[in-house]
Amino acid sequence: MKHLLLVLLTAAVAAAGDLQRLRRVAIDVDNKNEAAKEMHSIVDLPECQDLKKFCTHQKSTDNLSMLECALTFSSSQLEALPETCQHALWMQQRQLQLPAWIEKTLLPTYCPEERQKLESCLNSVYMWKCLNEQRLQLPQSNSCQQHLRRAFNALGQDYSNVDEFYVACSSLVEHHKCGRLNVEHLPSLLSQLGTAECLRSNAQKSSIEPTCMSAMNAIELQRGMLELFRVCSEDLPSLCPQEQAGTAGAFKCLVRHKSHPSMTANCASQISKRDQQMGRDYRVSHGLAKACKDDIKLHHCRRGVSEDKHVRLAQILLCLESVSKNGTKLAPPCLVELTDHRRMLMTDYQLSPELLSDCADDIPKFCPDEHKAQLVNGLTGTGGEIIHCLLEHVKARRPQRRVTAQCQRGLETLIKVSDAGEDWRVDPVLRRACKPVVDVACKDVEGGEARVMSCLVERIGTPSMLPECEQALLIIEYFVARDFKLDPQLYKHCRDDAVKYCRAKRQWDDAQNVQMDPERGPMILPCLHRMAFSEDAHQTLRKECFKEVKRVMRQRAMSMDLIPEVEDYCLNDLSFFCADCVEKGSEMECLQKNMDQLQPECKTVVVKYTEEEAAHVELNPVIMNVCGEAMQQHCSAILKSGKDNGDMMDCLIAHKNDADLRKDLRCRAAIEHFQIISLKNFHFTTKFKEACRPFVQRFCSSSITKNDVVGCLSEVMRNDTIRGQRHQIPKECRHQVKAQLYQQRESIQLDPKLANACAKELEQFCGDQKGPGQALECLIKKTPSLGKACHHAIFMIKKSELGDSGTDYTLLNTCKEMIYKFCPSTDSAKLLDCLKTYKDDTQFDQRCHLVVVNRMIEQNTDFRFNPSLQSACGKNIDSYCSSIVASALPNEELNGKVIHCLKDKFRQSKLDEPCAQEMIKILQEQALNYKLNPLLQVFCKSEIQELCKANMDADEHGQVAECLKTAFLQKQIINRQCQMEVATLIAEAKADIHVDPILETACTVDLLRYCSKVSSGNGRKLNCLRTLLKDTPNSLDRDCREKLQRRIEMFHNADDTLALPPEDMQQLVQQVVASPARKFFLVILMSATGLIFLTGIFLGRATKRAMGLKNK
Repeated sequence: MKHLLLVLLTAAVAAAGDLQRLRRVAIDVDNKNEAAKEMHSIVDLPECQDLKKFCTHQKSTDNLSMLECALTFSSSQLEALPETCQHALWMQQRQLQLPAWIEKTLLPTYCPEERQKLESCLNSVYMWKCLNEQRLQLPQSNSCQQHLRRAFNALGQDYSNVDEFYVACSSLVEHHKCGRLNVEHLPSLLSQLGTAECLRSNAQKSSIEPTCMSAMNAIELQRGMLELFRVCSEDLPSLCPQEQAGTAGAFKCLVRHKSHPSMTANCASQISKRDQQMGRDYRVSHGLAKACKDDIKLHHCRRGVSEDKHVRLAQILLCLESVSKNGTKLAPPCLVELTDHRRMLMTDYQLSPELLSDCADDIPKFCPDEHKAQLVNGLTGTGGEIIHCLLEHVKARRPQRRVTAQCQRGLETLIKVSDAGEDWRVDPVLRRACKPVVDVACKDVEGGEARVMSCLVERIGTPSMLPECEQALLIIEYFVARDFKLDPQLYKHCRDDAVKYCRAKRQWDDAQNVQMDPERGPMILPCLHRMAFSEDAHQTLRKECFKEVKRVMRQRAMSMDLIPEVEDYCLNDLSFFCADCVEKGSEMECLQKNMDQLQPECKTVVVKYTEEEAAHVELNPVIMNVCGEAMQQHCSAILKSGKDNGDMMDCLIAHKNDADLRKDLRCRAAIEHFQIISLKNFHFTTKFKEACRPFVQRFCSSSITKNDVVGCLSEVMRNDTIRGQRHQIPKECRHQVKAQLYQQRESIQLDPKLANACAKELEQFCGDQKGPGQALECLIKKTPSLGKACHHAIFMIKKSELGDSGTDYTLLNTCKEMIYKFCPSTDSAKLLDCLKTYKDDTQFDQRCHLVVVNRMIEQNTDFRFNPSLQSACGKNIDSYCSSIVASALPNEELNGKVIHCLKDKFRQSKLDEPCAQEMIKILQEQALNYKLNPLLQVFCKSEIQELCKANMDADEHGQVAECLKTAFLQKQIINRQCQMEVATLIAEAKADIHVDPILETACTVDLLRYCSKVSSGNGRKLNCLRTLLKDTPNSLDRDCREKLQRRIEMFHNADDTLALPPEDMQQLVQQVVASPARKFFLVILMSATGLIFLTGIFLGRATKRAMGLKNK
């Protein structure tokens, strides 16, 4: 029998009252319980003297002990207790459910040592469940454990089912002292039957709150069903032996046999009575019409309605809802009836005629289990299950799992008529699932106008949300998202703007304007969202509407079901690609990842939504969920301004590698996902799109992805810089291009072309390089070992970042402090040049120093990596080195060949002044660090390792170069190619002493003292010192004199080494003219010429004499 009662009587839980009133009542009860602590013990009340007689076995006479004792009484014993005593015991049982009694009586009195641990349960969704779990962890002998067990048992097993009745009616019960014990030991809500009957007898109907009246009606309804199965207890076994009492099948069977001859008259009478009750439930609509008679007449709600009474009443209901939504107040009795009707409609689908007809085939097809449990004429086990089952199948992804179009229209009408999006308590399934969440997370939210619904939506994805609540909530929100009228706050604040800008109807209900989905009407919310961020100052939303639009768009972003403009076009793609995506915002991420494979219509709407998401971070639920702290800490100014337009994502990206975000892996991953998605289309980066769109169309119209666009624009910028001409791309766009290049250097994932080209090398050489920028640095260091495709890709990277330091992630981050200290006002593109100047400063950071040197080494491998050299020596390269450039392979380094060519012309003093000055800088650095000379490294590799190994650690002070020069002088270098490179290195100093830092340092004083007026270049400074050495050697410092003498000796040897046999007369003449011994060659030539002349004279005379003798 108890199973029967449990199944039948759970329906009453669906009739919840008005939440705000319930809270006020709960507060009142809590306050009164404070006074209850002061009142006398129950056992001392004159009316409760029988307790002393029947409870002698109790060790204590406190109130809890007396309640425990009374709960063991038989029905006759309970009935014998005076009503006043029963009321006192009822109040005690009520107190057990209140946190105030736990906190101020139970814990301090019985659990002082465990109090701190147990107090955590006071804020739990299920307080007593938490307390009971904590109790089970305590020893059996523990006093606190025993008292908790006693209190929990005194609550009764069905305490949660009667909680709403307690809260709704406690104030009235106490006022009339109507608390009654469960005399008949009935289960669940029927345990309050005696209390409800007392209230009906003693309280005036007008004084009973609607919430309390609803709870009392639920008890009466359950009693009616209990009475029916009690009266028919003998008929059921004989007529329906296969059915179990209390089940849907049992009731159906009794109804089918209502006219059976063997059915008793009493049972038949009860079934007829039940039919009448169902008739009265339908006539609630008539009650609404009666209570709202004046309002119906005043607002002409009878015009144009159907003759079908059910439809007519539904339309009248919509008319009244429209009147209320448009700001006109209805009579209070009418509002009460309106609320009851809405709740009733969501409880039983059979009370909606359109569902009965439109969903007749869908119910057994999609909801077979619920359909079997459905009682005839609309009584359900707990209320609303079939409706929610149908609603769930409206949003099914697979077409074969979706309800028919006509059933969907009927459900849309039901949601609109019941206005389920306004009051969370209207839907019994939603109310049951979300009440624990509301009690904890939304307890301070003012009821009405969907505020609690909005609070619940905001809690999705948080620890306080329960899975069953989230599921029920999203079903209702699915329909709210498709009709902006169903969101009271949005409709209230945005109605005028929607009418003005989005062609919305002014009336809340318009039978001619069905706009629940995109196929049958305008999408108002997307229109409002576009207007919210319109650049037209004359077309802007009001402040309140702007706020609501942002709220709704943020809430909708958490689930694809709530974004109809995307979901309705992407059902097939969602089913195919994203069937396993269940987390908040994961479906949109899935569509974005598979964007290139989506169907055209779906791709179009996903692209559009992603573009909006990039501009307004509130549309990105993942970022909003996991990056809240980061936004507060790093981007609070943007949050306070309320304006985004891409600034928030730029801010998060800029701080992505800060210490706190490196630890916040979820937020960092979400930011990187956005960066990767944005690579698919440059429109997905708001600032870049706005700054560069015209120039993309002009210069890069064939580029598809953002990477292609960035590469194209950066090449245009680079060429303008090298040519020294005015930039064709404006500053703002250049800044955005550099920002994108900077991001690519930070993570190879953001450069798909590089990642694909170097996939093998990354795995082989750089598998352990996971930090920002580390993988790219690893590939650059491994350049000689890279495959052809990867080598070419790295060449382009080096060409870009060495041409503009503002895109060099490693340089900017490693040298951040040095830049601030030495180069604060330097243009970001020129930072490397600035840092070169200060790299040998004693206060220069060693990590930064290493990065700068590595960049200099890279620059010297190819003149294309050095914009300054290209700019200064462009004409000379074209004149003297064009053959080298022409023979170069595309995207491969020349390994210093062009610089070597320029060196030769530098020694010959053939370079223009700007080019010569640039070469002096390069040669100075190469003299100090042999690694900056790629040809010297290659040709003299073994000599450096064998002869100069001890000097390799001091390579940045010119010691290796000096070692090689000494070895060259001592004839220790055998390799001809190395001899030539060292000889070249020595000969370069003859052109300008500045390219020999060791000699220049040793002779600094003498240069200032004797040669300060001598201009630089063409070896003039060196010749000045050589003249001094020849004429007045003692005038020079000893160190300068010794080094100069060694240099002169080196010069002779270098000249001999560099002197190649002339290939033609022109080269011979040039070598003679350039030779230091050209005077000697001139004397020899003149002597030879004279000798030939004299010989000719002598031979001429001899020949003449011989001819004369012959003629004779």
